[in-house]
Amino acid sequence: MNLNITILFFTGLVLFTSFGCTQALASDEIELKTKEVDFINQNVNRPAKIKFWYQSGAEPCEATICLTPKQSSHRVAIISHGAFGSPREMNWLGYALASQGWVAVGVAHFGESWVYGAENIDPSSAMRFWQRPQDVSFAIDILSKEGVFNTSLKTDKIIMLGHSSGGFTSLAMAGAYLEAGKSETYCASEKANDDKGCNYGQPSKRKPMSKEMLTKIGLLQEQMRDERVVGIIALDPALGHAVSEQSLKSIKVPTLVIGSLENDFLPYSTHSKYYANHIQGANLVGIKQGAGHFVYIDKCDSDQEVKGVALCKDREGVDRSAIQKQILEYVFSFIYRNGFS
Repeated sequence: MNLNITILFFTGLVLFTSFGCTQALASDEIELKTKEVDFINQNVNRPAKIKFWYQSGAEPCEATICLTPKQSSHRVAIISHGAFGSPREMNWLGYALASQGWVAVGVAHFGESWVYGAENIDPSSAMRFWQRPQDVSFAIDILSKEGVFNTSLKTDKIIMLGHSSGGFTSLAMAGAYLEAGKSETYCASEKANDDKGCNYGQPSKRKPMSKEMLTKIGLLQEQMRDERVVGIIALDPALGHAVSEQSLKSIKVPTLVIGSLENDFLPYSTHSKYYANHIQGANLVGIKQGAGHFVYIDKCDSDQEVKGVALCKDREGVDRSAIQKQILEYVFSFIYRNGFS
């Protein structure tokens, strides 16, 4: 194991840029834009609402999305949101990537994401974890579909980013999979008392799975990996308590894991640190100063809580925007250090 650990203190870092939702790059008449497009994955009869962040050229085009003529064909990044969230809460990351010449692609996972309407939210979908990688692979396929873009993009070197359940999704694309019985054992222990991840699906109340179902899930897990994903950035990833250690050792792509040390949702040692401990050469960044699990989504103004944890209101003294800008330093350092540009 070659684990590189960084503890993120909020001093001494130089912020190279600021990101806004309608930022223009005036020198080349390039504008940062976002667009949401609906698709259908006919292979599994499943809708796919995809949000794109990109640099738009000054000239109109006949494609669904008009990219600047200077767009690099290889700079493509996929973003997977957390459980029951949406790409609409990941603008801070999507626009940041677009500002650096990346086409960022946010996948809304049907059954979990509220963007499909409250009537389509299915709490049990959180347990069908294999559907998320299916959504991502479909999104990668869509990038090459005629008429989506005015210029061709190469999809053999995709960077995958995700928050919480999206962090697991990112890692699953590179080979992570769940170990039968591990979650149930952990969630029944005292160690799991403060782990909100155990509240999803309430494993202790579920009937044991049949051998047939376990075999089926095993086959589905084998299909989660996508060789087109060549780099992983997991933001406070979930499901560490359920993931096989052996599967993490099989991950060979460059991996960056960023997690909140004083976590109010997913204990750092069980999730973020666990992942990085078992992935060869992984980089681990620990955020201090009270940052919680939801510091990785856009600033918001709501009293909504998730499992008793505030979605929009951070602990006193936590500056969500400042933390996100500093996280981006690590994200882009990882990207360029590994030659993904």
